Amino acid sequence: MATDQTLKWKVGFVNSAGKYLTAEQFASKVSCSGTSLRMKQTWVLDSAGENEVALKSTYGKYLSFYRNDTADCAGESIGNEQKFELITQDDGRVAIKSVAHGRYLGEVGGELSGTKDLGPANLFTLQLALHPQINLRNTNRKTYCHLENNELHCNEDIPWGYDAMIILDFHEGRYALQAANGLFLKRTGDLVKDLSDDTLYVLVFRSDQVAFRDCKGKYLTAIGPHAKMQARKDTISKDELFTLEDSHAQMSFKASNSKYVSVQGEEVRANQFEITDNEIFQLEALDRSDKSGNVQWAVRCKSMKYWSCSGAGNGIIADKDNTSDESTHFTVEWLGRKITFKACNGRYIVVKGNGQMAATSSEAGDDSKFTFELTNRTLLILKGQYGFVGMRAGGTNIECNRSQYSPFNLEFANGAYKLKCSNGAYWSLKGATLVASDQAAEFFIELRAHTHMCIQAPNGEYIKGIHSGEMVANGGSSVSTATLWEY
Repeated sequence: MATDQTLKWKVGFVNSAGKYLTAEQFASKVSCSGTSLRMKQTWVLDSAGENEVALKSTYGKYLSFYRNDTADCAGESIGNEQKFELITQDDGRVAIKSVAHGRYLGEVGGELSGTKDLGPANLFTLQLALHPQINLRNTNRKTYCHLENNELHCNEDIPWGYDAMIILDFHEGRYALQAANGLFLKRTGDLVKDLSDDTLYVLVFRSDQVAFRDCKGKYLTAIGPHAKMQARKDTISKDELFTLEDSHAQMSFKASNSKYVSVQGEEVRANQFEITDNEIFQLEALDRSDKSGNVQWAVRCKSMKYWSCSGAGNGIIADKDNTSDESTHFTVEWLGRKITFKACNGRYIVVKGNGQMAATSSEAGDDSKFTFELTNRTLLILKGQYGFVGMRAGGTNIECNRSQYSPFNLEFANGAYKLKCSNGAYWSLKGATLVASDQAAEFFIELRAHTHMCIQAPNGEYIKGIHSGEMVANGGSSVSTATLWEY
């Protein structure tokens, strides 16, 4: 059973000629004409029955295949002609088979058509259009994969901290699982530095779940009492099935008394000098806004409890199991190096002399401001409306329309962040243009709903993406599609 955090499968289909399956809004046409994975080439896989899927385009219409061997993207809902089976081949490619008519989809004479026999024209490389940084949950154990003793183990009840971050690295139709230490999972269970056939896996889809098949036909599973990740089984059972989940931002908060906010039992106080799991909190965007239209947030502890403004004197305690109670809803104000929390009573959370926290102030004074640090993002991978953020080989500009991402090291600097490129250069500004330089500039991060962020440049303006690929610091202070970056 999928959790409420399970990601919808967003994928691209690349045929043997290197062209992507593309949906056109005009006349609901569908063809293999795309040269890269953009919006028109992205499909959502909706479950349509056991081992059956429907392919929904970015325009909200379903791919439909008809008895006369023609196809379009005009389906308003899921019926027989919108149901397909994805049949995975040994090399990782998939065939799209019509459930109603038993025909394989492929391009014939420039048109998407169907054939009785399966040939090269009917095989597609499947590329995930999801953000590559995810949490991985085993279906049978109901636990998450994380880095432990230089191995990947699937034994964590909650994906807590940077060690639970997994990067799905795409390589010509197969995927590598990269652990938080930058090493790749080998089929034997070892973590290694270099990619090879032994570190690449074919994705096999089972509705909203996936199995990972290695180069020997074995499937990844969690072995033994410590649930070490290893490829061992020949068939797929619940032990070999996983769900991919969004990774929420986890962070620490340092109060005006120079102590970290911590939770002991139900008490939430700013009284610690070091960061452990008790000083890390998960910020979750809620599907609701305050009276001013600001996104509201919930703050979760590792104990699975949420902050609430329900203690004595509007004190902050960690006592709620879910976010249905209004007392768990907070508005976060982003103030450059600092943030504030406003509770459901309209008051700011302040820190008292003994570290106790309570929502009692009508104004945002120094005692209500916190320095926050992202703790589960040592590497930052960004995706905007035009593609991934990366660097052109031999260039200095940071670009936002790349088909492949570049990871950036995130270096915390007293409420600000320096972003380091793989070549050792740092994000900086040349005029208003974002470039890589040996002079590191400091940027501010503001989190938005559903794992997106805005990045404020040293000139006070948001970084904005342009269709040509340039990233420029002239986005003002308004949130728009161009200033939002999926992380």
